[in-house]
Amino acid sequence: MTVDAERARFEAAVEPLIPDLLRYFVRRVDPRADADDCVSETTLALWRHRRRLPVASEEQRMWAFGVARNVLANHTRKRARRARIDDLLVRAEPEPVSDEAFIALEALGTLPASDQELLRLVLWDGFGVAEAGALAGVRPAAARKRYERARARLRAAFAALQPTLVRDGA
Repeated sequence: MTVDAERARFEAAVEPLIPDLLRYFVRRVDPRADADDCVSETTLALWRHRRRLPVASEEQRMWAFGVARNVLANHTRKRARRARIDDLLVRAEPEPVSDEAFIALEALGTLPASDQELLRLVLWDGFGVAEAGALAGVRPAAARKRYERARARLRAAFAALQPTLVRDGA
């Protein structure tokens, strides 16, 4: 079977089922936008497994709804995980931010995005300069040079912002 013929067979089988699949998800997920996403995921899964597409139209419908049921189960698990994480974040006490830390974050925000990312990878995420450079698509020697320049820019930005702290009475 040619690719075009396979695609045409798939579209002929699945397109008429999309309104039914949408109704299936609308009745089971909230918000409505999640139902659209679930239909998209189902269609993608059906396409990936198109070689298993049954010949008879009623079997095609059953097959599609079986895949939709799995997509719904995955969606439900994801929502439950997300809710647990959100709950943990709400219950977690925020760490107090010192004035210096606040100024440091403000200073970091004044740097170019590439400098910010390189500094974050090294200082926050624990990568070596060469590793951070590789993640950013930069050779080790260039990464070391960029890192040193970024640190110098950060120090200068921090120093420029510190008088603000003293003037504001903190």
